[in-house]
Amino acid sequence: MWGSCRLRRRRRGGARNPYEAYVLAYNVQDLPNGLYHYSALENSLAYMPCDTLPSAETVLGGQDWFSGASALILLVANFARTAWKYRHPTGFRVVLIEAGHIAQNILLAATASGLVATPTCALNDSVIETMLDIDPIMQSPIYAVAVGTRSETATIADLVDWSAVEHQQ
Repeated sequence: MWGSCRLRRRRRGGARNPYEAYVLAYNVQDLPNGLYHYSALENSLAYMPCDTLPSAETVLGGQDWFSGASALILLVANFARTAWKYRHPTGFRVVLIEAGHIAQNILLAATASGLVATPTCALNDSVIETMLDIDPIMQSPIYAVAVGTRSETATIADLVDWSAVEHQQ
């Protein structure tokens, strides 16, 4: 009924990666605290001079539960990389959806490494734009993933064992 089909390789955002990743290292083994740019081509981190490294809480819009994160990974979209090919709303949607795909891979890699990771879109845009010196019209921070080790103390972010909670009828 469907005829013969060939599997096609998935192309990302018009075959152009619309994202830059930046790492804010706060407490990472064998990596000095600071701001880094990730090169996907070289699979490497390059140190970026930064006058003052803002706290995770400041970068993530006052979310104080991220203050213990070992690192933040910021995903910054460069819309021009996709807009050249898709000059209609689909281009914008493709860029936004891609952030979720990238973040999911970060979450899987963190879990496989025995770390915990939590994504968020609650970002302090002005702090990030100033820190990274980006053009807020053509580039935008879209997503962040906090990475670290699990706390010994349970927090509001931890799963609740609902079977132990008494329910009133």
